[in-house]
Amino acid sequence: MERPTPAPGASGTAVLPELPLQELECFSVLVHQLHFGRTAERLGVSQGRVSQLIKRLESRVGAPVFRRTSRRVELTALGRALAEQVVPAFERLREGYEAARAGAATARPLRLGFQCAVYEPVARVIASLPEGTARLVELPWADPFSQLARGEIDLAIVLAPCREPGLEVLLEFSRQPVYVAFSAARRLGGADGVSAEELAALPLVEPRGPAPEYWRRVNAPRRTPDGRELCYPAGAATIQEGLSMVASTGQGLLLCERSTTYVQRPDIRFLPVPELEPTALEVVRNERRPHRLAAEFVELLAAHVD
Repeated sequence: MERPTPAPGASGTAVLPELPLQELECFSVLVHQLHFGRTAERLGVSQGRVSQLIKRLESRVGAPVFRRTSRRVELTALGRALAEQVVPAFERLREGYEAARAGAATARPLRLGFQCAVYEPVARVIASLPEGTARLVELPWADPFSQLARGEIDLAIVLAPCREPGLEVLLEFSRQPVYVAFSAARRLGGADGVSAEELAALPLVEPRGPAPEYWRRVNAPRRTPDGRELCYPAGAATIQEGLSMVASTGQGLLLCERSTTYVQRPDIRFLPVPELEPTALEVVRNERRPHRLAAEFVELLAAHVD
């Protein structure tokens, strides 16, 4: 007698059905929130995506798990039964996953992203930590948040502001007046620095990259406070690239006062622009990817900065 051909993947044991983990995670969050918009915000997806995942889960289960009206969202009897099993299981799953990530974080250094330069207070804090505890990663001038959002670094010290979903500002410091860098061969400014009128006549180099528009409006402003339009005909990926363009052309570049001390070169002059708002730095972390040393680093830095 011939034996039946085993099903694909069979080896004498039953094949477990695939669990719809995305749908179940969405279900677990919606059970707590009972609001599609808040659930979407918590998961970092669109409201339409939440609806799609719940409909897909209901299709897999074979019956509705939520009753939706224009005014409220509530569980059906089947939904309540499912929630009693799924929600605690998912919470334990999440706790186990976060514990594993936290354990892995103790085995690697604090990855610290920075823009432009490692300023003296930051360098002092790093020097005070045990050797090998922190590792520095230079961030592009016009891409301050992408590596942090992807979990490639643990903290970022970047030009303010940060309003990115899932990223949390832990400390703001180093509020500095704005300066303009320009070729030493160019005549510009006076005893009080560069006026808004002079700045409006100077073509400027802007950050070139995926930085959000709200960040650009602060660090490469389109207008002076009195309404004069600023012109940015060229862009650079890094401060150093921008300064090379400044030295070889008639363009200018805006940066904070402290940065000017780290990028001094004989073919470039730096003058303040008193009419522009000061800039600041922020220490930012990814809310979903904490590192055990992050709080200690921020506490030490807060004690060293103005």
